[in-house]
Amino acid sequence: MEPILDETSLVPCPSWSPAARVLGLARTLQAFDDLGASRVLRSVRDAADRDIGDGFGLRRWCFDRATDRDAGRLLATRLASQPFIDGDGGLFAAAERARAVEAKVGGSPVLGAGLAALTDGVIAPLASASRPAGGTLTVALTYLDEAGERSETIDVPAFASADEVAPQRLMLLERIDRSVADGRAVLSRAGELFPRLRLGTRAVDQIAALTGREPVFRQLLRHLRALDVGATRWPEGEAFEPGGVTYSVESKATLDDGTLGPMRDFPVPEGFEAERWSLHTKLTGGAGARLYFRAARTGAEAVVLVGYFGDHLPTVRYRT
Repeated sequence: MEPILDETSLVPCPSWSPAARVLGLARTLQAFDDLGASRVLRSVRDAADRDIGDGFGLRRWCFDRATDRDAGRLLATRLASQPFIDGDGGLFAAAERARAVEAKVGGSPVLGAGLAALTDGVIAPLASASRPAGGTLTVALTYLDEAGERSETIDVPAFASADEVAPQRLMLLERIDRSVADGRAVLSRAGELFPRLRLGTRAVDQIAALTGREPVFRQLLRHLRALDVGATRWPEGEAFEPGGVTYSVESKATLDDGTLGPMRDFPVPEGFEAERWSLHTKLTGGAGARLYFRAARTGAEAVVLVGYFGDHLPTVRYRT
């Protein structure tokens, strides 16, 4: 899921300062970041230069002395991300494919909200006194192709402040997960999606091989997220708990078995000591996959190591 800037919100606001509006948008993006959304802000090409106050655009206000320094730089960096929405080769044209599409909100043409409607996205407007909250935008789409003309309306979620993100967490996580196509995409975005996880080489190879069509693929994302969230909530001195997923400890008999025990000696991520893996979550579907993990601390930071993701391994009770 890539947040999209609503270009229609890039207008002056007499009662809210541009600095406050920049800070608000930056905090909204940070709230998306915390959920694992792609760290970009899709926008039209001239978004940085549209007048939002005193004749200046975001390009100037992001670096104004009145603007929070970190917020301004975060937003300025995101605005530089290509591809842009508009123009030949832009994201809207790519979403049109072999058809012409017109998108309107309240009778006025829109690009950002139109792209969100076409791609299951969300928009982030620059909040103002006249538009202080997000909510839902109804986008009217008109398609024209060889089959003729047709129309439909799609409701697009809009978030004008960071406070609006948490109540929609589950919906946003579903959209983020739908944007992850396969195992290689999981790995390429692991730092955004699961910043507290550290993957061993075997787990990396196993996840990379996933096509995204496996019965357990979406469950894998849920289990990885449960481990990641568990790390953020792990009180020092207490046992680690991955909330929301079923997990088990391997039996001592299996771990001590001369054949079965070494099957749990997976590679550990760089910088961590090797030991036989025991804790594992249980995924349903397919062959009953297992995800072996171990919680650890690196200084003040809690992390979760992942050593294996794959079929249920044999045990002393169920040998194959």
